[in-house]
Amino acid sequence: MYFCYVDDSGADQGRTLTGLLVPEVGWSDLLHHWLEGRRKLEQTWGVLKNTELHAVHLVKGRGRPCATEEQNKNFSRQARIAAHDLMIKHLAKCESVRVLTVAGGTTRIAAVYRLFVSHLEAWALEQDTRVVIMFDGQSGPDEAEEMGQDAAREAWKQAIRGAKPYREAHRSLPLASRRILEDPIMQDSRYSQFIQAADLVGYAAFHHLMLERPEAWPKLTPMGFMSKAYKRLAQHWLPGHGTDGIVWVDSDTDSWH
Repeated sequence: MYFCYVDDSGADQGRTLTGLLVPEVGWSDLLHHWLEGRRKLEQTWGVLKNTELHAVHLVKGRGRPCATEEQNKNFSRQARIAAHDLMIKHLAKCESVRVLTVAGGTTRIAAVYRLFVSHLEAWALEQDTRVVIMFDGQSGPDEAEEMGQDAAREAWKQAIRGAKPYREAHRSLPLASRRILEDPIMQDSRYSQFIQAADLVGYAAFHHLMLERPEAWPKLTPMGFMSKAYKRLAQHWLPGHGTDGIVWVDSDTDSWH
């Protein structure tokens, strides 16, 4: 069985979803390499190990992720790019991890998710395995006891409603043969190291794709160093699905409807 950690990227009329697939027997190995990278971030630049890593904020210099003001001042754009690259290198050390990105010309993440599930289901059938998906999203209020009963109840309702399109993608699979088990498990990226990892990889994959399809994002300028970082995972790209581990679906396909 595999765990798949999924996050979105993209902009404007083109959206992407990237999943990190790791078998149950490789989960601890992946966590070991990721936490090793987090320790190096803290030792080198003072980025606290529990600070959320968000690719856009990290690479574009937003936020103050370091332990001290002096370290934040010294955490330059070049250092932030190096920090992103360091974490990708550590992910690549896990031999069993696999990467899949599904992308296309639409603003609707839920539409991309349905296609992502379809490709993952086909892969799991080929591999004779099963998959549980963890998706970036709010599972409910973080501190319900401090919100009051009514506010907490409303937060839970919103979380459940927000997950509905993703649940439907799972529940539309044929029950007798489906390989993706259960509903998607929504995990807040603030508390999930592997959702953060998927975010870093997804951002790099997005820029790699922009270089290949500049017409899809004519107003944006891809960052070549992000593509270079993504290529560090080349041996982990899911084989037989798309190019460079990325499946592109044209916006006029019936699959979007």
